[in-house]
Amino acid sequence: MGSQIAQQLIDDRVDVVLIEEDPEKARLLANRLDCTVLNQQGNSLEALRRAGCASADVFVAVTGSDEVNMVACGLVSSEFPLPRKIARIRNINYSEATLSSRKFLGIDAIVNPEIEASRELIQSIEHGAMSDVILFSHSELQIRNLPVPRGGAVIGQPLKDAFVEIDVTFLVAAIYRDNTYVIPDGNTVVRENDILYIVGKREDLDEVFRSFGKHRQQLDKVVIVGGGKAGVLIAEHLLGHSRNPLEDPSILQRLKTSLSQKNLFRQKHVVLVERDSRKCKNLAQRFPEALVVNADISEEGVFSEENLTNSDLVLAVTDNQELNIVTALSARSLGIPRSAVLVNNTNYAAICSRLEIDTVTSVKQAVINSVLYNIKRSGAQSVHSLFDGRLEVLEFRVETGSRLTGRPLRAIRFPQDTLLLAVSRGEDHWIPGGDYTPQENDTVVIIGKREHADTLQALFVAAP
Repeated sequence: MGSQIAQQLIDDRVDVVLIEEDPEKARLLANRLDCTVLNQQGNSLEALRRAGCASADVFVAVTGSDEVNMVACGLVSSEFPLPRKIARIRNINYSEATLSSRKFLGIDAIVNPEIEASRELIQSIEHGAMSDVILFSHSELQIRNLPVPRGGAVIGQPLKDAFVEIDVTFLVAAIYRDNTYVIPDGNTVVRENDILYIVGKREDLDEVFRSFGKHRQQLDKVVIVGGGKAGVLIAEHLLGHSRNPLEDPSILQRLKTSLSQKNLFRQKHVVLVERDSRKCKNLAQRFPEALVVNADISEEGVFSEENLTNSDLVLAVTDNQELNIVTALSARSLGIPRSAVLVNNTNYAAICSRLEIDTVTSVKQAVINSVLYNIKRSGAQSVHSLFDGRLEVLEFRVETGSRLTGRPLRAIRFPQDTLLLAVSRGEDHWIPGGDYTPQENDTVVIIGKREHADTLQALFVAAP
């Protein structure tokens, strides 16, 4: 995780120093990354001085130990007052303590892996769990991924002709193809096994999915496999008594309000499946309105024996990503219409989509997205990485004095492989054409290569 964050920052031409305690890892990273690598302990004051914390802008602690991350941030805070300090903290109790006092050990921002991943899964569930969903802070438009089905009528057609029969407005922002990506234009031909990343309003994207035979349906009975932190957080949300203090109010609360107004949000019937009997007792006490099943989901016949085959959605969120994938595939083979999984390996996301698993969330990528946003995207309203960080989706506000204001979109020279996806102005949200002229305080969503992120940001801020 630390090395991937470092790589993305290096690609953005940021000066990075990486501290790694393990000598073999440090050696490999020094050969692979274009940055300084120190083979020392991260909670060592000497290492922090050598790393240059006295002149740093940001300090990030993402070791596997909450305590090391917190102590390191505390040392930086006490000795070097300038850096912004970001800590990866898994223990939710620590997270809440940190939130109760924003200066706790000097930590400015905390990132909790389970909370970040659960938030992404919840966003997908509230949109019918038909696909992954990317939401934005100010725009009502969203991005979803749509695998092209085998034998689909759109295969072999250019994008400008492939969807003429779908009478809604949407945009294909990117295509995942052969382990790489394409930023398409109207002449890009759709191929079998493509995964399309489409942009539009919720109801318009629902219509696109319907045209591909995937209909929205009520998810009244939800099975959560895995009673760990992620399973508990998701259950709390679905049962309507979430206490999670880290929920993003600008997205999740707006989402819940919007869905309630459309009568799409309601409390679910939740079944929790957990193999550990001690955890099951705690879950039953915590969620008396839920059914808690003590069973090993990998054993044959569990779905039928526990009467789970009539469920609407299976969420596999154990610590074993391979078990999660197999569980989702088993659920689909039994006729359960929707499945969602939690994985660690970001490379599994495309594989799962092609296996017709509806929603895949990578814990690693969710954390990286959050850390990168906290590190250097102060001018962005939201940041999302795609394809192992090769592309970034950024949300900006057009500032007074920006070099873009007053110029039509077709007259603006963007870096290669860049698309303006969405515009929000007051209560209006739309996909812009070439005639769109940015105005002050517009919010725009743009996709581009990660190495162009700073260039794109500079277009939207006030010209010096």
